[in-house]
Amino acid sequence: MPKIDLDNLEIRTCSSDDIKDIYNIQEIVIANFKKSEKGYFLPFTEECYLKIVDNPLKYGEIYGAFYDNKMIAWVFLSVLTRMELIKGFILDINEKCADIDGVIVLPEYRGNGLQKILVSYLEDKAKDKGITNIVAEVTFGNGFSLRNLQELGYEIKSWYKKDGNIKRYILLKKLK
Repeated sequence: MPKIDLDNLEIRTCSSDDIKDIYNIQEIVIANFKKSEKGYFLPFTEECYLKIVDNPLKYGEIYGAFYDNKMIAWVFLSVLTRMELIKGFILDINEKCADIDGVIVLPEYRGNGLQKILVSYLEDKAKDKGITNIVAEVTFGNGFSLRNLQELGYEIKSWYKKDGNIKRYILLKKLK
């Protein structure tokens, strides 16, 4: 895995110009999943990503990590109404809430701490938007992501079965 110089990493809100990169990274990551990892991330279409970046007030924002002017990872801060479903699993959410709906890192850039960097960036953006609770879902068996989120202060609150009985933890972090 290549070590990257984090001083040369740029994180920014994605626009419609970034849709191809967002989608291509998704496809590369999913193609590299082992059989046991299927279900860790459920794909969106390019049209869905375009809808998100074109209407951030309704859907949220995607933040891309760029290294040497190439997108190498991204994270999606979702503000969709599906939070009502999640609130049914976590009873102590009383304020504005959003969801980390995917953190995707190109396989060759894993091991550089990009998931933590992107989630921390997402949290700062969420605070700017008045969001006080962030929810994340992690598929059972994805110990790496679960450990990273717990190290960032996320707590397992519950779990449920999603999309063909895939068990997923529901984690919560209350932002200060």
